[in-house]
Amino acid sequence: MVKASAYSEEEIADIKAKYQEMITFCGTLSEYDRKRLDSAFELAFTQHEGTRRKSGEPYIYHPIAVARIVAEEIGGLDVTSIICALLHDVVEDTPITLDYIEKHFSQNVSKIIDGLTKITGFFEKRNLANKTAENLRKLLLTLGEDIRVILIKLADRLHNMRTLNSMPEKKQLTIASETLFLYAPLAHRLGLYRIKSELEDLAMKYTEKDLYKDIATKLQNTKKLREDYIAAFIAPIVERLPKIGVNKFRVFGRPKHIYSIAQKIKHKEVPFEEIYDLFAIRIIIDVPQADEKSICWNVYAMVSDLYNPNPDRLRDWIASPRSNGYESLHTTVMGPNGKWVEVQIRSERMDMVAEKGIAAHWKYKGGKNEGKFDKWLEKVHELLTEKSENAIEWLNSFRHELYESEIFVYTPKGEMKFFPAGASVLDFAFDIHTDLGCSCIGAKIDGKLQPISYKLKNGDQIEVLTNKKQTPSEQWLNFTVTSRARSKIKSFLQNERRIVAESGKEMLERKLRSLKINYSQNVINELVHYFRFSDSLDFLYAIASETFDLNELKNIKFNGEEIDYSQKGKKPIPIDDGEIQLKGDEIAASDISIFGGFADRVDFSIANCCKPVSGDEVFGFVTIGKGIRIHRTDCPNARQLITEYPYRVVSVKWGKSASDPLFLASLRINGIDDIGLVNKITNIISGELKINMRSISLNARDGIFEGEIHIFIKDNMQLKQLTKKLKEVEGVYSVNRIN
Repeated sequence: MVKASAYSEEEIADIKAKYQEMITFCGTLSEYDRKRLDSAFELAFTQHEGTRRKSGEPYIYHPIAVARIVAEEIGGLDVTSIICALLHDVVEDTPITLDYIEKHFSQNVSKIIDGLTKITGFFEKRNLANKTAENLRKLLLTLGEDIRVILIKLADRLHNMRTLNSMPEKKQLTIASETLFLYAPLAHRLGLYRIKSELEDLAMKYTEKDLYKDIATKLQNTKKLREDYIAAFIAPIVERLPKIGVNKFRVFGRPKHIYSIAQKIKHKEVPFEEIYDLFAIRIIIDVPQADEKSICWNVYAMVSDLYNPNPDRLRDWIASPRSNGYESLHTTVMGPNGKWVEVQIRSERMDMVAEKGIAAHWKYKGGKNEGKFDKWLEKVHELLTEKSENAIEWLNSFRHELYESEIFVYTPKGEMKFFPAGASVLDFAFDIHTDLGCSCIGAKIDGKLQPISYKLKNGDQIEVLTNKKQTPSEQWLNFTVTSRARSKIKSFLQNERRIVAESGKEMLERKLRSLKINYSQNVINELVHYFRFSDSLDFLYAIASETFDLNELKNIKFNGEEIDYSQKGKKPIPIDDGEIQLKGDEIAASDISIFGGFADRVDFSIANCCKPVSGDEVFGFVTIGKGIRIHRTDCPNARQLITEYPYRVVSVKWGKSASDPLFLASLRINGIDDIGLVNKITNIISGELKINMRSISLNARDGIFEGEIHIFIKDNMQLKQLTKKLKEVEGVYSVNRIN
């Protein structure tokens, strides 16, 4: 934010107009509630007055927009929520305190704003990753207490994403990656599908720019054809519904969002033109709640009479709602022209939950928690309140709870329990009790003995077998997926490491004494940072287990309690502002410019996980002891790296080169096998385009071939040219770049 002169008369008039427009979405307000809202607006206006966003617009536009999203797009929330949306940045960015908020509004408002306010305090740069995770942890702790905090935060994130184009490029990438990493999955889990979809699409504009533009263009170009097809498909449905007694209904087609289509293109490795489900048909019926289930099935029967259904694609979310309350019948049928079409059937009540999420109907006061969603919240809150020294590990554990694919199993007494798909006997045992998990040696499932690694299936009835001599091991982490089980196992292993580390502490103290260096926590911290350990526990454990040689300390000179870096030797990479050119073994220094700073030239390398080539959208990531690693922005590891370690990300752009370097790239190709196919492919690569080939491997079976091609190319334009040429070969079905 940038301080500026007071707003102009036109801006003040516009601010007031935006506020009045927001009020229209708040429903019928009592005189008391209207006064509270006006007071909140006046406080936000006066405190933010003269402050502008990066775009140059008055900052007050932002809290008004967030309040409008809460009132209009999330809906179902009370006036207190809208007040908190208006004031959500006041405590963090102005002199106003939480005590002031509590005194002039209410304790409830103060608590919610406290949940929305970031953790403050001093953090060393090497701990910034933990700071990010701790901020998120503090926010998520409110899930089990007052879900309004999360909903307002999602509204805040949505508006920030809508206005992200005014931010610097590095900030865009960081915020977009964080959104995909946590906020979109969280919105999905809470049933806010519309917000989740928009967050994903907006984030993809910055993390995968080219693919986003490509899909958006193709969707626009095929819009008329799609609309005509939908009209023809729904016409007989609209005609038949009154004949089966359904007179109040809505039938329409809804396009799939760009991010969803992109995921299908990647996972199925097919081009846009081969994605059949670019839209879904929704049939929304207005019927009494008591009749919903039977009438939805009547509608399904009618649709099945009109179009042949695919029995493998039937999903009954009415009999078994998702844990966020989502209810619907999903089926896929064969429509005109041999195209598969997804059809969703639900009532108006179900549609409200599907669009707004069960969170909008959360009981703020009193009442008994019921349903799978409440049980999930209880599990999450238990995880959030567990002690964890490593906030990043905790954040990754929490993300496991956001995934929605579930199975159900039974205890010996017949109690039903829900687990993520892929959960094991160990996950089940730890869910019952920590002691049961730690001593688990297997289970009896439906009368058969199964090992601790056995993956649970729907309907399994499980009796856990134990042995007092059993203890958790590192290998157990390979068999568990639930955050509860993994956190309990890690806690046990951490305690074991502490016991071993105690002897390492004694060994270090003796060595430092012999070198006439005072033993202190500051000295340990210096050594941990110098030798690239994650924390002091890891360092002391390495000493005790003799994986670290204490003789290395002889080469270090201390100035008081700080290492003297004027000596020769390695120096931790500083993270400041500036601009440098990087040097590397494979690519000349002029090939890449890195912005974000280092005082000296440092080594860099191309990341193997995504193999970027010149012309790709890329970012630099400062590694521990290995210089800077260059990643593509659509790298499978990108969103996690950028979210957890934003302070280690540097902006990268490709520069001009005199050395004409070559980059290794890989393509996956498949299609119909034919005589001479390999010759055609190699002629295009080596003959026509003069591209050096590292290797080619094609395998054919039952007339279908698939394989991989590894080539050395100049840039992504040459790679795109090769991909286009290969797709033109008769019999070739798809050509896709692989990491």
